[in-house]
Amino acid sequence: MNVRHWVGSEMTETIDARQQQMLNLVLAKVRLYYDELYQTKASCQYPLSLSRLMRLCNRNGTRTLMAVRILSLSYDPETEQEPPLYYDRAQSPKNPMRRAYRIYLRSPHRDK
Repeated sequence: MNVRHWVGSEMTETIDARQQQMLNLVLAKVRLYYDELYQTKASCQYPLSLSRLMRLCNRNGTRTLMAVRILSLSYDPETEQEPPLYYDRAQSPKNPMRRAYRIYLRSPHRDK
């Protein structure tokens, strides 16, 4: 069982094996996108969206979004100093009610 610390409240949560497997999958796919796919072709010139991450992980939207939120708002105290991901929600120019998720990898060698 792994432990994660939440950033805002400094609460500690124990993550079981299935949850940790999902977090590892999502983080691996985000790293794959930004290390190997980002800006290599026209369809990958934009920041990673939630729908593209769902397709990369082959998981539904709820599970993927919850994993992204956990990875964005908590960190593993043994290996990390800050959360590995962050996201924002951009408003669509055509439909103001739609706010798409843009997911970024937080790393020192990237300027985002």
